[in-house]
Formats: sequence, structure tokens, C-alpha cells
Amino acid sequence: MRELAPRCDDILKPSAPGCVLPFFKLDWTVDTNLYPAAGAYYWYMQQVMSDHAGSRRWDSLMHYLGPDTTVKNSAGGTWTSDNSRTRVCDATWSVHKSDTSVGSVDCDEFAMASTHESGGFPNSVNLVTSGSKCAQLFTDKMGDGSANFGILANTRTATNGPAGTERCGRAAIPSVQNQRAFTGFPTPSWRMLDGDGFFVTLPGFEHCTSVTTTCTWSKIS
Repeated sequence: MRELAPRCDDILKPSAPGCVLPFFKLDWTVDTNLYPAAGAYYWYMQQVMSDHAGSRRWDSLMHYLGPDTTVKNSAGGTWTSDNSRTRVCDATWSVHKSDTSVGSVDCDEFAMASTHESGGFPNSVNLVTSGSKCAQLFTDKMGDGSANFGILANTRTATNGPAGTERCGRAAIPSVQNQRAFTGFPTPSWRMLDGDGFFVTLPGFEHCTSVTTTCTWSKIS
């Protein structure tokens, strides 16, 4: 059967040559206990994007942007996640004011720059000319008198916030969460090559049902 046909390669360095079953699609589970702001943002974008990138609920794979991609950048080199990120987190992004307890934040893009679904990837179904076309969000206290934090709409340029029809997102996410939510993504051990599909699961938000109501993060034991 074609579904059981192995794929072998010697592309991934310094890994030794090896084989995988490419029709078996894996899950990357974000640790939403450690990275709740990133998890909330990813969950929201999975629900509202027309392709629902990476969502198991919608049976919609993300596809890895691998070092073996044939797509080239303007300099003639291999297109990388940095090229995609530069388009989404471009000069039109600036930090939204938030409570000082939020700390340092980064521009976090969704879908991730390391995927074909990124708004910055030339062949993406979500391609945009600038990150200003993405849904704009930021991390802040909820403003209800509690110590709770949430992902809120950035209304500085769009009075009503995201329309829910954007092809990508960019959000001010605490730097540690932005930088570590995908730490350890096992591309070598999974032997992922360009275009390989995977799902992104977000266990602290799987109980959420609607983007029109506030959903509280759930700690996973």
C-alpha cells in the first residue's frame, strides 16, 4: 500500500541517513501550561483563519518549510523562516502598550514563519504583502480587576479589532513564550523535509468552543 511506503533520505545533517512513513502525520503539542499566551493566540488564529492551519478539529495540516525547499529569496538563496518573518513582522509593527508585568514582548506571527502557511511565504495560500494585513493582537491584563492576562484585540488602526477574515496573525507575545513555544520542535528526529505536514495541538484550550466569548485557559495536569 502506498500509505505504508517508506521515504528514505540523507538530506538532514548531521543526522545519519534514515527513513520515515511520510503518510503518518504527527502532532506538535504546545506546552500551554508554560506558554499560555502563545497557546491562546495560536488557538484563536486556528479558528478564524480560512485554512485553520494546523488544527486537528478542522483536519488541516501545517506544512514544514524545510532546508530543502526550492523556493528562493531575492538574493537567490534558499528561502528561510527569517525571510517569511521579515514580511509579517515588518516595519508596520510596533509594540502595543500593556501592563508592565507583561514584560518584554516580541512580534509573534501565525501561521509560523517555519511553515508554508505563513503569510510571508511566497507560495502560501495566506500570502500577504505586509503584516499590516494580518489580525493584530497583544497580551495584556484583562482589565477586570483580576491578575489574569489574556490575548486582546489591537484597535490602534482597526477600531473594532480583527475582522476574523485575515489570512495571518501577528501578536505582541511575551518574549520567552514566543521564543520557546516551538523549542524542541523535532524536525531531525521526525526526519521532516520541506512540505511535510503536521498538526499543532493546544491542550489548555481544547475545551474552548467559540471566539466570540472569553475562554479561560485550563491547566493540564
